[in-house]
Formats: sequence, C-alpha cells, structure tokens
Amino acid sequence: MRNPIRRFKEINEFFEATGFEMRTDIPDFSVFSFDDFSENGIMSMQPYQKDFYHITLVLNANNAEITIDEQHNTIQENFLYFLSPEHIFSWQRDFDIKGLTVFFKPSFLNFYTGSFEKDFSFFDLADSNIIALSPSKIEEVLEDFKKLYKEFHTPSVYREQILQTLVLTLLYKFKGIQEEFSAEDVLPSKKQTLVFKFKNLVNNLFITYKQVGDYADKLFISANTLNKIVKDLTGKTAKEIINDKVILESKKMLIYTSNDISEIAFTIGFDEPTHFIRFFKTHTQRTPKEYRIQKG
Repeated sequence: MRNPIRRFKEINEFFEATGFEMRTDIPDFSVFSFDDFSENGIMSMQPYQKDFYHITLVLNANNAEITIDEQHNTIQENFLYFLSPEHIFSWQRDFDIKGLTVFFKPSFLNFYTGSFEKDFSFFDLADSNIIALSPSKIEEVLEDFKKLYKEFHTPSVYREQILQTLVLTLLYKFKGIQEEFSAEDVLPSKKQTLVFKFKNLVNNLFITYKQVGDYADKLFISANTLNKIVKDLTGKTAKEIINDKVILESKKMLIYTSNDISEIAFTIGFDEPTHFIRFFKTHTQRTPKEYRIQKG
C-alpha cells in the first residue's frame, strides 16, 4: 500500500510536522530563515501538498535537493523557487543551506482580485517554478526578504497591513525578474492570453477532452490556429501540452496511489486500459507497470 500524499491545511501544522520550533501568530502568513531550524528538525520530507503559496530564496546549498511535480533539482546555486497549493513537493536539505521562505494563504491577500497563477506565472503548474538569480539580483532580493522577516518579527499596530504590502510588492518584483530572464518584458498579448486560457482549460478538462479540436471549439478558433499560436509561444504543439498533462497526472497516480492500472486508466479518462497502456508507453518508453516498479 502506497502512502497517500499528505496535505497541510495550516502553516503551523506544517511547522510541527517538520520539527520546526517556530509558530506563526498570523494564521495565513509566515516568513522564516533556514537558520531558524533547530538541529532536531527533519532533514527530508516525502511528497506533500499544502493549502498555501510558498516562495523560497536559496542562497547557499551543498547537494540539497527539491522535487516539484516529478522535476528533480539539485540545489547548488542562488535561486528562487515558487509553489502553489496544487504542486506536489518533496525536499532534502543539508545543514549548510542558507535562505528564507515565505508562506501565505490566498486569504492573506484577500484584497487582491486577480489570479495568482495568471498574474504571476511562476506559480503556474505549466510554467517554470524556478528563477536563477544573477549576482546583481541576489543582494537586492535578499534585502527584500530581510525586510519582510524583520517586519514579521517586529510588533506593530499595522504589522499585518505592512506585511501584505511587502508581499504583493515582492510578487511584482519577482514578476519583473522573471520577465527579464525570459525576455518577455511587455504586457501579455492576445496570443499569450489565449495560451493561458488553453493551458487552464487543459488543467481542468484533460480527463474529458484529449483532442486539440475540443479546446479550439471552446476558444472559438480553429484547431490549426490554436496549434500555431501555442507552438509559437511555447515551443510545443497544443497536442503535446495535452499529452504532457495526461502523462504528468498518470505518473502521480502511479507513484502516490495503490490503484491498479485499470482503475487509473478509467480515472484519467481512457475507455480501455489497453489504450492507456499504449499511450503511456508511447510517451515514456515504459509501460505503467514498469514505471511504477522503477519509482517504487
């Protein structure tokens, strides 16, 4: 029997599970330094999800490891990483790791009327969730984190309002840094908006719809036009993005559940297990059973 993915609903619940002695007095927000970890804190965490957003600045790390939705990374340089409540995350830290982390629930910024995943694509499941920092950016970002950390630990009548302002400011600063690295320093075009809508539809409807034409109909354009726009902006065809989503969710179920292959096939939206097995092998060069055994 495989262990189900644990989901943390509260920030302090997560702190308790990791052996972290600090507790936040603001239920939907916290900021902490890796230096705050005690020697009794755990050194690794099995895959989990949580009901809050997560931003971490890693300054120094020797062979620390993180895995975001099956994407494994060994940390050896200065960078930022971002997680939404939908990401599955695991990690292994080392004693020398330096950096800071911010947790916040959507309720902490309840005055913000936009979509975090749309407005800040580093939270998007379909986008890159890691930003490498140049030397010139490291000190600037570190100072921002330190300011947030200081305000969190300083009693003040307007402490929460100040923290809300600083967090939203940080999000827009990171958005600017991301755009510098991606050379996308212009406002989203109609084509970019279309691609976002397409990806959002795929994330929500991939079980029912697996053909490009299905999504093109919902976006009121032709399948050929959708394919061209998606290919131009992402480097992948629309069909590849649909297939990638199906494969990602299939892998999660194979790793994190004990459901048999037939059950997974039907859950993912295939009429026949044989169709699912053929599809999975075509895209991974392994059968679902072989993949499960390898990851076992």
